[in-house]
Amino acid sequence: MTRSAAGCPCAFPCENVGTNQAFMSDAEPFRFRRGDVIWEQGQEADWVAVICTGHVKLTRRWPGDRDPILSLVHRGQLIGEEAALNGMTRAANCIALTRGKGFRLAQDDLQALLKRRPELNSHLLRMACDRVEAFSQRMEELAQGSVEHRLARVLLRMGQEVGLPDARGTFVPLRLTRGDLADLVGCRVETTIRVMTRWQREGIVETQREGFVLCDPAELQDAAA
Repeated sequence: MTRSAAGCPCAFPCENVGTNQAFMSDAEPFRFRRGDVIWEQGQEADWVAVICTGHVKLTRRWPGDRDPILSLVHRGQLIGEEAALNGMTRAANCIALTRGKGFRLAQDDLQALLKRRPELNSHLLRMACDRVEAFSQRMEELAQGSVEHRLARVLLRMGQEVGLPDARGTFVPLRLTRGDLADLVGCRVETTIRVMTRWQREGIVETQREGFVLCDPAELQDAAA
């Protein structure tokens, strides 16, 4: 891949390129397709990665048939920060939600980088703390409120993270199945189908082939309150 002047291989570098390029300088490129298991919960944390395009999900094993999604990772974000410490294992599964590409840096190269750039240690520590806090909030969220309440919060959060202004509202360019939504809110697939069908009929959310549109964020805010 040809790198831009900013050190990023993308034609349009993300907003985090200033930090990410440090982790990408000696990293190897990799690609993924929807459904690819990038790593499994409990595996040795032996590399860190920057997601350049696409989306991945972090899930954790849960009693029952489905594993809830604890976090979505989008373009320009770093994953696998636990590799900064020897002997750490993965706290969650990492699975591709879409096709994409990224750069991964092996643990030995990461340790060498942190010796050269010790200020990056605080960046990884902050990331790890934020991830733990986000996981904790998600676990509480999965256990509280109705399905509509949880689903509205998830949709609004995705709108804030990756949403694009659209004549109809906010377009979220992330193709999610009803099963994905069920894993995000911790419910049965049939329940998400029923809620999303009703919201589409009422003009609150519009499902499209490449994502969905939040047509009436005010209604979603009321449902999430």
